[in-house]
Amino acid sequence: MQRRDHVMNDMRVSMERLEKARPIIRRLLRGGEIHPIEGDDNRICKILDQTCGMDYLQVYADRKLTWGIASRIQTYNPAKKPWNSFTVRKARASGVATEYEKRRDAIAHGGLYPYLTMQAYVNENTGEIDSLAIARTVDIMEFVDSGKANERHTNADKIGQAAFFVVYWDEMEKSGYRVLRYNAKDDAV
Repeated sequence: MQRRDHVMNDMRVSMERLEKARPIIRRLLRGGEIHPIEGDDNRICKILDQTCGMDYLQVYADRKLTWGIASRIQTYNPAKKPWNSFTVRKARASGVATEYEKRRDAIAHGGLYPYLTMQAYVNENTGEIDSLAIARTVDIMEFVDSGKANERHTNADKIGQAAFFVVYWDEMEKSGYRVLRYNAKDDAV
């Protein structure tokens, strides 16, 4: 598969997953409309995606309120449990700036960044979302900076080696942060 075909397939899969996540996100955030930014050819959307790390805008037209959302939707093997964590890329083998560096810089200098971060886990067999959580991006970054996050590295067989901060949802909540959560076993959309 050529690079462009691979990117287009990833985008299609991402949009399918967003459609499954949309009602869950709307319920957790109490309404609003989700507008994708990632993959939109509009110049402003590209800027928000590439320089700010926003994947979606959550718009509450009636409240005149809009905020950006960063998202990561991962598949997991149902023989194991979903990781139920936020992951923030710490370092890349290529040396390209990571989401940790970009978020830290934007927060420190009053720049634009996603107000919320959402992470979901999709069962690789069924394609259904088994768990999803949303937290304020500054809370996730504060948790990482306090030294409470775990650090992991991609497996040696993965292309594009990277190190990640892993922020478990339970640990964030135990530390007093608000995490909006969905678990398919307990919640109905």
